[in-house]
Amino acid sequence: MGAESSPRAAFELASNDTRMAILHELAEAFRESPIDPFVAYSDLREGVGVRDKGNFNYHLDRLGDLVTEGSDGYAVSSVGLTVVSAVASGSLDPDWTWGPADVPGECSFCGDALALRYENGHLLLTCGVDDHALLFPVSPSLLDGHEGDALLERVAVVLTHQAEGIRRGVCPECEGDLTPGIVPEPKPEQDGYFFHGDCRGCGFQHGFPVGAAALSHPEVVAAYATEGIDLRATPFWTLEWCRVGAETVVAEDPLRVRVDVRLPEEMLIVTLDGDADVVSVEGRKPSE
Repeated sequence: MGAESSPRAAFELASNDTRMAILHELAEAFRESPIDPFVAYSDLREGVGVRDKGNFNYHLDRLGDLVTEGSDGYAVSSVGLTVVSAVASGSLDPDWTWGPADVPGECSFCGDALALRYENGHLLLTCGVDDHALLFPVSPSLLDGHEGDALLERVAVVLTHQAEGIRRGVCPECEGDLTPGIVPEPKPEQDGYFFHGDCRGCGFQHGFPVGAAALSHPEVVAAYATEGIDLRATPFWTLEWCRVGAETVVAEDPLRVRVDVRLPEEMLIVTLDGDADVVSVEGRKPSE
């Protein structure tokens, strides 16, 4: 087999329709029988539907390390599965659009109704004003074919997971090293702070309201569970303490910001430092 194995080469090699058809055929065999995923050469060529043996052999050889060859035929490699997954997710389609889909909540800036929309490779939570929108990296497959409460739960789970990854220094986009922090809002017309993640690998800049850094904190999750609410499946933008600007600056050097998590029977005062770590959680009665 060929020797091209860099990430760029992998996607370039798979950009051909015949090569992608080969990968899909092998990926389907892996799905049906992960213990024995090999496909005989003749069955593979028949499944792909290429009559010209020379043409088929050329494209099969060009796939290089995306496939493996054994005594029983060919199988997709782990790198090949990564390529198939990326294509299946829709993330590589720059023209894919979706929405808008109305969602609960209101814009933190103007109070207007919110909607989710997908364009240019990002999910937007927006009232329709571009400067008010929050952008998140998700795959089209997260949204396609889903609506209503099922859609909201899918989006909520993924975004909560992203926020937790950022807090722990893991980029949701490439899973590389990321520097989390609570930083000043860069737009001059907007005050306050936001929860930021700067990826040193892919360069993606992640942004959430400050409160999102506490979405997975055990005491916060437990408090909501006591009320019968699964916080991990709750759209963060419907939570008052996760709205843009809901934070209060307690100290500036070193930075300390707090968000007040209000529940019917309890209020949690959550304080975070400049690295987006929760440094204290204080419980109070709502009337205090």
